[in-house]
Amino acid sequence: KTQRLLEELRTVKSTNATEIRRLKKELATLRKVMIGYINQIDSLSRLTTHQKEVIADVTRKYNVASQQISNLSEEKKNLNKKVTLAAQLDATNINIQATKTAKKVKDVVKLKINFTIVKNITAETGERTLYVRITKPDNDVLSKSASNTFPYENRELVYSIKKYIEYNGEEQHVTVYWDVEEFLYAGSYRIDIFSDGTLIGSQSFNLD
Repeated sequence: KTQRLLEELRTVKSTNATEIRRLKKELATLRKVMIGYINQIDSLSRLTTHQKEVIADVTRKYNVASQQISNLSEEKKNLNKKVTLAAQLDATNINIQATKTAKKVKDVVKLKINFTIVKNITAETGERTLYVRITKPDNDVLSKSASNTFPYENRELVYSIKKYIEYNGEEQHVTVYWDVEEFLYAGSYRIDIFSDGTLIGSQSFNLD
């Protein structure tokens, strides 16, 4: 419309002063409208820029908060692991004695296993179940029954000896016995002790 008014202004006769004034007035009005549009567009542009900055700032803060939550979750998980580890029993000073009717390995009639459950003030007190596995040199586990099992890391392990103790948080000496009813041969044997689904002690020994 502005372009059309300019064309009319150029083509109108110079003597037609009234028409020229009308066209100039209408042109001035249109220019004011255009300036208003320009100002609105500029304001909208500034508003859009501000909104983008706000969105970017909120996004940044969200990402920071998400990372902090993730870090706290990981710290909590690590702390829980440490607390769990700290509360576990620990078996030390594992000693194995073989009772023989003669000097040969085939004459072993009993195995006496001594060990110490160390003092742990963070461990839960009360009745605890200990599982002892005696493994032969061929990795076969001595057991009185294939049904003698306990859970460990999402599977069932065969145990040799099951022992109940009343744990009060203080150091405690434990003795268990294995009556030999199978053939034993010379080689390296191993004792593994478990409690609450955790391996708490191991010791190798030789039968000559």
